Amino acid sequence: MPPRRRPSAPSTPLLDVGPGTDDMPAFKSSATDFSSTASSTQRNAFTSLAASSPAPDRPPASATSDAAGGGARRPGFVYRSKSATGEHLVRLRDRVQMLYNGRREARTRFVTLAGLVVLFTWFLLGRIRHLGRDSPIPCDALHQPGRLLVNLTSPLHTHWRPLAERRCPPLPKYLPALWHVTHGTERDFPQYRASTFSQDYQRIAAEPLPLSTRLADAILSRATPDPIPFLRRRRAHPPTVLVIGDSVDRNGLVQFCQLFRRNVTISHYHDIRQHPPGPYPADLTREHGPKFDGWDQRGLMHRCELPFADGSGVALRVINGFHYGMDALDEFNTPDHTDWHAPGKMETRIDELFLPAIEQLGGVYKVDVVQLHSGMWDLALFGMQDDKTKWLLTTPLTPEQLAWWQERMRHAIDHVRRRFPKARIVLRKLHRTDDSVVGTQYITNLSVEPVALRVHQLRHLQEEVARSEGLPIFDFGHVLEGYQLFQEKVHPLLVPGGVVYAHNLVHQLRLALGSRKSWRRGWVWDA
Repeated sequence: MPPRRRPSAPSTPLLDVGPGTDDMPAFKSSATDFSSTASSTQRNAFTSLAASSPAPDRPPASATSDAAGGGARRPGFVYRSKSATGEHLVRLRDRVQMLYNGRREARTRFVTLAGLVVLFTWFLLGRIRHLGRDSPIPCDALHQPGRLLVNLTSPLHTHWRPLAERRCPPLPKYLPALWHVTHGTERDFPQYRASTFSQDYQRIAAEPLPLSTRLADAILSRATPDPIPFLRRRRAHPPTVLVIGDSVDRNGLVQFCQLFRRNVTISHYHDIRQHPPGPYPADLTREHGPKFDGWDQRGLMHRCELPFADGSGVALRVINGFHYGMDALDEFNTPDHTDWHAPGKMETRIDELFLPAIEQLGGVYKVDVVQLHSGMWDLALFGMQDDKTKWLLTTPLTPEQLAWWQERMRHAIDHVRRRFPKARIVLRKLHRTDDSVVGTQYITNLSVEPVALRVHQLRHLQEEVARSEGLPIFDFGHVLEGYQLFQEKVHPLLVPGGVVYAHNLVHQLRLALGSRKSWRRGWVWDA
């Protein structure tokens, strides 16, 4: 191999190196200081200079130093200061750390952006899913031809079953599911012995369903495993139903609480903390306590609240507002009507009584369903007027009477709409009373003809008004027709009437909470 040529020194030396032997320490010191600030290119130039600077007649300084140390340095060895190498490593470490920190910030930004995208996608899909909820239901099972299956041993399972089940399936089993929500899955449904009921009850009790029907029910249950997901959520304001009606609606509220083993609260409208002194009678559908602060207790606000099984809140609330029908002239303000209390006009009672009570419970925008009824008191009013004029009660209502009722009912519906703009408003239709009970002639008008002409006239007019006003209907009379024996005068008993009434209230809540127009529907989350 040819000898390696020594590079020539630059024309302008970087350092002034003298010929003496004492110059090497100075050179090493200068090299150390210089290497801490010079670039790698300058260090290469300095290496070339150090290799060519010693005098020809003297051995290189590096050789002298190596001889003094007892070792010979191999050709081509380049000296590097330890401090220069360490600082280079420090700079390298800092650069790696900087790159790592930059990538970590990038990863953080990426994760944050991905999370925002996921949340936005979830929100968008939820809104799209909600748009489909407001589609019209295929049918109203309670309005279809069918049969009422009365379950005496487990009343919560009493339900209306359409005859054309494939075209219109029965409503989900709301009440058994609600029992589990309010009492826990470990507590059984209320059970009774069939022998505790009268022979009349046992005759109308439903026979066990055929196997094909039970299989169809099982398939339907698997398709909709949870009938009441809308009642399982803990809310600041519980799902609320306001029933504006007569004593039938008040009893329906009481029976709702009875089915779920809860107590009814009676209070003033203006201060719901003021309650009549207890104890309450065992069955508020039959009797109430004495007057309280000038009020017959039957006319005060009744409230039924079903708390969650764990006590974490209220799953459902039902409140009532009692009124005297479409009477606008206080014609029931007579000594015979001891339960009458001013104001008498329904619209005025809403403004002066019902609204103050509702404001104490969260306000009108926290009401989900308003079920409105007027019928029994109107038939009584017509009968009372005809009695004064000696008009026969068996005659149909006159066109003037029907026109008056229709105008008053439309005005009442408009008033309710303006007071409860976010609520689902439902009109309950009239039911026929027990024909054999004395004291209901004003309503049944059956002193001669065995046909409740006026009841059916008003039922048809109720449906016409509801359709023209765009209101859904709860046809209570359609479901209870033929079960007049299981009423006390005008009031249906707990089984089957109270069960059907409760079933409808939960169904109306389902339709209200699932509607796109519900006040609970928010842009980010639902209330």
